[in-house]
Amino acid sequence: MKPIKRIMSSLLALVTLFAPLMLALPASAVEQPTVERVKAAYVSCVETGDVLFTYNPEAELFTTSSTKLMTAIVAIEELSSRLDEKVTVTSEMLSEVAGNRLGLKAGEVVSIRDLIYILVTGGNNDGAYCLAYLAAGSVPAFVENMNAKAQTLDAHNTHYTNPTGMHDEMMKTTVTDTAKIASYAWKLPLFVDASSLQKYPMEATNMTDARNIYNRNCLISKYYSADYFNGACSGLNAGSTEQGGHCVITVAKKDDLSYLVIAMGGESTDEAIYSYVNVQRLIDWAFESYAMTEVLKEDKVVCEMPVSLAMSVDFVTVSPEKTVAVFLPTDVDVEREIEYSWSTKEESLKAPLKAGQVVGQISATYKAPGEDEAKVLASCNLVVTSDVEGSDFLTVLDRIESFAKSRGFIAAVIFAAVVSVVVVFVNARRKKTRGPY
Repeated sequence: MKPIKRIMSSLLALVTLFAPLMLALPASAVEQPTVERVKAAYVSCVETGDVLFTYNPEAELFTTSSTKLMTAIVAIEELSSRLDEKVTVTSEMLSEVAGNRLGLKAGEVVSIRDLIYILVTGGNNDGAYCLAYLAAGSVPAFVENMNAKAQTLDAHNTHYTNPTGMHDEMMKTTVTDTAKIASYAWKLPLFVDASSLQKYPMEATNMTDARNIYNRNCLISKYYSADYFNGACSGLNAGSTEQGGHCVITVAKKDDLSYLVIAMGGESTDEAIYSYVNVQRLIDWAFESYAMTEVLKEDKVVCEMPVSLAMSVDFVTVSPEKTVAVFLPTDVDVEREIEYSWSTKEESLKAPLKAGQVVGQISATYKAPGEDEAKVLASCNLVVTSDVEGSDFLTVLDRIESFAKSRGFIAAVIFAAVVSVVVVFVNARRKKTRGPY
């Protein structure tokens, strides 16, 4: 009766553990954010790559200031080995400059590193043109490289005609393409540093005193406006044109998660710049709506397994080998909406056992609202949670029993029995042949 009681106890433990899951209710969908007075918007998780929200994802837009993302990418990749090289600005480099500019002068000697920060931190167009000439020899050649790079990044709906974003009817992109380009730029440490600085202190040159280059992204720096500063943000780009509106691209981080957030084609009034308004709103929404959630916990007992040959126990508890957290909406009720499936290699175990010994596997699955099938969120090994000391006496008896049940032993017994029968039969025949004494 004792083994039966152990089995019933284990089954009761399993029912207690998983009963809430069998009564799980459908999950509620994450409420989508609202955006206003922008032409397109985008939010994704940097670490997982999950696209969390899009608004007009394929709408055709003017590239405006987002152009400088690609300008920086091409310039950094071409000139990264020459960053500390001093170069002389020429009148040819400055001949087409319009819009925002630092005020570089023909004959001024600067480093290539300075030009990167002039472009990325300050958003200055004279930095863009200087880098174009240094990286490709001419602006048309550099723009050709920009368009080629866009194609390699699968930004097939993007086209550039200049390295600054100054308006041109031929300069087009989408927020989806811009996200691909921004994600690539985010992998370049120099770009991340330059776009995340509040200011870059540029040393004096042969023609100008030392200058501070302030970041034009108001999420990063308060220099141009303190209304939109957000300490959770790093990089990437902000700016506007009259025809294309305001564009803001940034990465906002909370705990161990980062979100790429973009608003393009934003309107502006005396009260607000709506690209910033919407980006702030989308950041708050992402922070509130998603998180890393523990779906497997190493201290959670999954079941009890019977143990034989032990000194003092007849069962051992089994748990996940490690705690596993996955990216999920914050409204997912782990206790009710996550389902578990597990299996063990054997129905019972034999002592001795060591804590951490693998005895099976467990998986956690989740069916999101609107999806037909559940998705496996995480899997890991099942392990015993404590050492179990074996009994030498019981182990010897078990070995004897195992040997007695082995094929070799059974074959030997059968062989011996057959031989015995044969011997008896032969002896009986001999007696019969000889007759009575």
